[in-house]
Amino acid sequence: MRTSAASILRRHRETLGGRLRRIVVRSAALGIAKAVYVYEPPGHRRGAKTPVAWLLRGHEREWANIFEDRSRERSTAVEEIDAAIQAGALPPLVMVLPGLTSDNNYVHGLGIEMVDPTLAPHVGLGSGRFWTYLTAELIPLIEAHYPATRRIAAGFSLGGYTATLLAFGRPGWLDVAAFYDALFCWPGHDDPREGGHQPHGDHVWASSPVLSPAFGWPRDTSALDRWNTTDWLFTLDDDALDAARRTRYRVQCAGADGSRGNRDRAHAFATWLDDRALPRADVPVTLDAAAQHSWHWADRFLLDTLRDELGR
Repeated sequence: MRTSAASILRRHRETLGGRLRRIVVRSAALGIAKAVYVYEPPGHRRGAKTPVAWLLRGHEREWANIFEDRSRERSTAVEEIDAAIQAGALPPLVMVLPGLTSDNNYVHGLGIEMVDPTLAPHVGLGSGRFWTYLTAELIPLIEAHYPATRRIAAGFSLGGYTATLLAFGRPGWLDVAAFYDALFCWPGHDDPREGGHQPHGDHVWASSPVLSPAFGWPRDTSALDRWNTTDWLFTLDDDALDAARRTRYRVQCAGADGSRGNRDRAHAFATWLDDRALPRADVPVTLDAAAQHSWHWADRFLLDTLRDELGR
């Protein structure tokens, strides 16, 4: 599979009316350089104000790689949105695809301050201080070059969790927070499906090896608590809650995923938003009975979100 930055950029030079750029950010927080892809719409001028969409998953290539899985048949998310802009179905907008994983995409930084990135000796994690990198370095850099008329964050899977970091860690900063088949946290990481009251009993967050560099092994339960964004939602004070109500939330999931893990989380999360009187897009939580945890369906979710929020 051709997944290198050179092949991704070459493909998009040939298919886009706009432009896909790869920017390297030298991060003081991480102590390393990290790549980010930025899509500019046709005719974009430096400093022009447009909506800005943050596309979140993990590696910067994922929303722009035709070979990310077998479900993408003809186009990437970037290409589909570029085509919609050229057709007049969407206004010009900028898309930002940040890298928040190791360079080989094996280890997820999640957008948090990792407990022990040395547990996975892969290039691209540095100090593991991804929350500082994202909020204190990358966002200000992007905002300086691409002033936003509206800010949208759309996350797929673990990228949906990262979108909750921005939604509740910076209440009101986003105009739209959109989540597809996201790995939401249970309150207290107490998974009600496990039976009984078991704080930190959610086996995905508490035991999955892929999350060990982020939360330590054995698990640092204080880190699990610190970065539980569902608990952030429940503990927003009145001012922060008022700010969070300036954001519209879109929660959707696949039709089936075997264990129903993300389906159950998505339906519960939608209920928690309603309980806090946070505005939620009027769409069914299950995107489609046939929807899967795949890039084809994540791309469709993204395009639907942008059409509903920005479409002409």
